[in-house]
Amino acid sequence: MESKTAAAVKLKHRPLGLWRSDEAPAGARQYTLRTKYSPSSACSMSLIEMAFAKGVPCSFSTGTVHCPGAVNGFGLARPPWPSPGGMMGNLRLVSNGNRSCEEGRAAIEELRSMGASRGKLEQFAEGEGFKKDPETLMKSFESLPRIPPVEGFVNYAPLADLSDPPEAVIFLADPQQLTALTVLAGYALPHSEAVTVPFVAACGAVGALPLAESLRPVPRAVIGLADVTMRKVMRRLVGRNLVTFSAPWRLYSEMEGNIEESFITRPDWRSIA
Repeated sequence: MESKTAAAVKLKHRPLGLWRSDEAPAGARQYTLRTKYSPSSACSMSLIEMAFAKGVPCSFSTGTVHCPGAVNGFGLARPPWPSPGGMMGNLRLVSNGNRSCEEGRAAIEELRSMGASRGKLEQFAEGEGFKKDPETLMKSFESLPRIPPVEGFVNYAPLADLSDPPEAVIFLADPQQLTALTVLAGYALPHSEAVTVPFVAACGAVGALPLAESLRPVPRAVIGLADVTMRKVMRRLVGRNLVTFSAPWRLYSEMEGNIEESFITRPDWRSIA
């Protein structure tokens, strides 16, 4: 299905559809778990990058992605391969690091035994510094919405290649395009909260939170890639000025239906589009 919204805002990359299913779509790219630690097998965002860059369907499940955050955030079953240090190890990674406590140092050695690179070990030891401490980070996690658990796969594919509606649509947009998407998302709403920009991991903003938003009476779009680490990893694709804009299907459908009467057809947008 073609996207009038993508054409109207003149996106460089085709939007992706996101949906969950019992089986992965035919030909979907997936990772297989390894005993050696590998960033590509740990992070579902590598699949997002591949889907955008190569225009191919990509899928993950509890059996193909290491990261417990991605698996649990998308409502899948708990992953069979726990990350080093468990939940607290990950909380310390995102905040003030694992070097300062005995449990954290043991987790560093576990990660080392899995074959992690020197840079990954240093990051795990020192922490990413995105939250003050693990306790603050945990409280922010507890405030996030949850989606009902499902079995199966999380899938991404170019929207133009899909015949059935996905659960959400993901755009890659620069600041000017983001302006148009934001205004269009709120066009028919009697309030100004059509879009949210949360601090979460990249996969949360791109997919998990839009799925949660789809359960709200009035769903919001979610702006993502406000994730310093992932912007570094995906810099070839996103450069310095692209972010994600994910709209639950119900909101996306409204955006599509409002294009003809909205600012998109007016001189101001045409002059800068």
